[in-house]
Parts: sequence; C-alpha cells; structure tokens
Amino acid sequence: MDRLRLRALGAAFSIAIGFAVAATARGDDRATAEALLLPIEHDAAHASITADAAKQARASLERATRMRDANDEPRARLAEALGRRWAEVARDLVRVADTEQAATMARLAADDAGARAERERSLLEEAIAMQGRLQAELDGVQSRQGSDKTAAVGAIIDGGPAPAKASKNHPIPFGPRASDLGGTDAGVMP
Repeated sequence: MDRLRLRALGAAFSIAIGFAVAATARGDDRATAEALLLPIEHDAAHASITADAAKQARASLERATRMRDANDEPRARLAEALGRRWAEVARDLVRVADTEQAATMARLAADDAGARAERERSLLEEAIAMQGRLQAELDGVQSRQGSDKTAAVGAIIDGGPAPAKASKNHPIPFGPRASDLGGTDAGVMP
C-alpha cells in the first residue's frame, strides 16, 4: 500500500512538474521576445535594419495572443516561439551591423597605418641616401685635404713651394717670403 501511494504521488508530482515546465516555457518565449524587442525598438541607429524583423516578431506575438484567446494553446506556443526567433534575428542583425562597423574601422585604421609606414619607410630611405651622399662628399673633402697637406709637407721638405708664374700684370713673380725659408723679410716686396 505504501508503494502504491508513493507511485501515485510520484506520478502526480511528474505531471505537475510537466505542467509547470510547459507554462514556464510558454511564458519564457513571450517574455524573452518582449525583453529582446524592447531595446531594439528604441534603437534609432539600427532601426532601418531591424524594422522588418521586429515587425514580424510583434505580429507573431499578437497572433499568439489571438490563438490563446481562441483556446488554441499549442499554436499559441508555436507563435510565441516564432516571435522569439524573430526577436533573436533582430538582435543578431544589430550585432552584425556593429561588428561590420568595427571591422570597417579596423580596416581603415590598418590602411592608414600601412600608408603611414610606407611614408616613414620612404623618408628613412631618403635619409639613408642623403647620409651616403654626405659621407662620400666628406670622404672626398678629407682626401683632398690629405693630398694638399701631403703636397705642402713635401714642398717644405724639398725646399719650399715652387715659385709662382709671372702674369701679364705682374712681370716679377712673387716668391716665398724669406721668413718662410728661414730668413728675414728684408728685400721682398710686399
């Protein structure tokens, strides 16, 4: 007898839980759809892309209400589930639009960074080329100064620089001063 009562109690409990789950599921679809639609319908930025899905969701929820009023509970639950799906589609459309916008901004930023890197690379190449030209010029100047110093040192060692050639305006060439050769400047014309 106790077993029979436990079985009956278990069956009654199972049926009660089944009805509770069915009632909760029915309420969940409508409540979820309403919760999803509320921010979507007030979002002016995405209104153009979500308008159709939100309209379909509202129509399905209204259809569920009419079916429930006509005591057609199974079809009312189906209509609420359809309304929930349309609300989820609207939510997903908002997410897709935001993701596309973020991707576009990231692509533009990457393009801008690439262009900036290309400009900086070309400026670096110009600076390297300029440095090479300046280094070559500096090496040339140093080698000329080195050869001029070598010639001057060689001339001093050999007895002084060669006398200057006479020009048409100055028939007498001016040579080195005596002080350069170790003497005095007493007989040299200025």
